[in-house]
Amino acid sequence: MPVQGSNVCVGIDAGSVASKLAYSDSLSTRIIAQCEGFDPLELREEAEIFFDEPVFSCVVALNEGTTARQKDVLVSQAKSSGFREVETIPAHEAIALGLDDDARVLVYDFGASRSEMIILEGGEVLESDIIPDVCGNEFDKAFSEYLCELRGLKKIDEALIREARRLKHILSEETSRMWHNFDIQREDFTRLVRFPVRRASHTVNMLMKVWKPSRFVLTGGCANIPMVREVFGNAEITGGLIVRGASLRALALTKKETRRNIADNISRMKGLRADILGIEEKLTRSQKDRLYVLFRQVEGMNDAGMTSLLEGLVREIKQA
Repeated sequence: MPVQGSNVCVGIDAGSVASKLAYSDSLSTRIIAQCEGFDPLELREEAEIFFDEPVFSCVVALNEGTTARQKDVLVSQAKSSGFREVETIPAHEAIALGLDDDARVLVYDFGASRSEMIILEGGEVLESDIIPDVCGNEFDKAFSEYLCELRGLKKIDEALIREARRLKHILSEETSRMWHNFDIQREDFTRLVRFPVRRASHTVNMLMKVWKPSRFVLTGGCANIPMVREVFGNAEITGGLIVRGASLRALALTKKETRRNIADNISRMKGLRADILGIEEKLTRSQKDRLYVLFRQVEGMNDAGMTSLLEGLVREIKQA
């Protein structure tokens, strides 16, 4: 990993509502794409557009609540979309990689499906607390109930929940938005979620007192909500922490495999050099010159595909 012929391996955060894809090099991490749900085909296509070459390998970060069956389904989906090599890592491990800090850190992953507070030190989880009913999905339900009453609708359906989620995102950037002739204020949404967010802050404060971490990091989609940022004003806001960790793991695999491919290619080139010496008497002067020029080009490029072509050419000459 990655598959021979491509040196690109990407990281994916398989979130419960949205997935992110990122790529890391020695200098930085770039989030390349984001999609609703887990759509590995869309993510792989976006990666190939970004790199302008095939992408066959990925590292997928999974939530801690992912069952073995769910993991198998996600891996199967990724492989059927064109990722030939798929590695999975737990979200905790991805977070630790993304932090790149061996000190004691409190990470609050405030996501769509749950709130999770994690105490990490040296990459190890010292404590983890989950508040399942304080999360983006619950906020969407509460907001959709408000919108339902506002319009006098009889019931809440999936379309209304999606509309509530869309408005929630808009009100993170704007203070108000017209919706079906109603002036929806940011404060309307804030009023609905203030109590659960305060409840989560109480848990965070307790963990801070007990563990005394040197850093407090807030990540997850709900970190974009202005009231959440206000309540946790002492936190470092680090978006895309999980996908960053997954992409850093992918970078490590890429470097490891690249070194292995280079070593393998050097060995193959030594064999080719011996083969070429063995067929010199069959070659004309012009053929010798062309073959050695090609040999030097392939050796300089260290490209496995070009080495295979040269090996095929030498076999044809030997069999002629």
